[in-house]
Formats: sequence, C-alpha cells, structure tokens
Amino acid sequence: MQSRRQFLTGAVSLAATGLATPALALGDLELHLVRQRTGEIFRGSLVRQRLFDHKLDRAALTALNGFLRDLRSGRSTEMDLNLIRLVGRIQRRIGDRPVVITSAYRTHSTNAALQGSAKNSFHMRGQALDIHVRGLLSRRLRQLARDEDAGGVGWYPSRGFVHIDTGPRRDWRR
Repeated sequence: MQSRRQFLTGAVSLAATGLATPALALGDLELHLVRQRTGEIFRGSLVRQRLFDHKLDRAALTALNGFLRDLRSGRSTEMDLNLIRLVGRIQRRIGDRPVVITSAYRTHSTNAALQGSAKNSFHMRGQALDIHVRGLLSRRLRQLARDEDAGGVGWYPSRGFVHIDTGPRRDWRR
C-alpha cells in the first residue's frame, strides 16, 4: 500500500509530466517571420494558453495564412501545420532573429509563371516555404533544416535561401 507521501509525489510527477509535454510543443509555434518582398512582420504565438491546457489560436493561424499568401494573386490557403511547426523549431534554434520568407503559398498560375519551379510544387499545397535568416549562412540554415528530418530540404546557395517542405524526405542543391 502506498503512503500518502508516495501518492502525492506520484500525483505531482504525473501532473508535471502532463503539463510539460504540451509546453514543449509551444516553442514550435512561437514565430518571428518577415516577408522579404513586402517587409510585413508576423510575430507571436499560434497557441492560446489557459490555466491547464493550450489551444491552437485560430485567429492567429488565419492571420499567419494571410501573411503567407501568394503575393501575386493575394490568395491564401490553410498552410500545413506541420510546416509551421517545422519553421518554429528552426526559429527556436536560431534565437530571436526573424526567419525571412522569400516564397510561401503559390497558386497554380503563380507557380507556372516562375522559371524553374517544380510542376507539382509543395508551395501550391501550402506545404513549403523558401527561407533565409539575415546573418546566418545558408549552409548553416540548410543543416538546421536537415537536422529536423521533416521533409524536403533544397539548398540554393547562389540565391541565398533554403527550401523546406513537409513532403517526402529528400535533399537537393541548385
């Protein structure tokens, strides 16, 4: 039979574990992003914290989807939450420096107009971002993305950006 002390110790440990697990995921949804072409800034959390739980902040997610819109058409889509978590994990590893978004969601017509873009680009599904971080070598950013082992990582050293997506695991350089 458990003593009162053993029971309380176990209960506190269980509660701490339950609270710590969602808290660890919160960092993945803390973002500091800048759109390269427009200078727009998105900074904040996609999680609404309450006393004992955390909920996805739908209003913040809607704002982020608008931020990551196709700049040519003005249309947006619901971006893949796994992609948002991926960029959030990268964000956490680089500190408070903003992740600069050079390309996000693309409509089919925008994608077709871009020279060299993949015919079935993950950008058209809301599953890809092209990013860079000022003051961080693209080689280092590529390695941070690869370390996450979350999908495709394309390195464009002559253009200074890294492509990340949540498709199948693959790597390339152009």
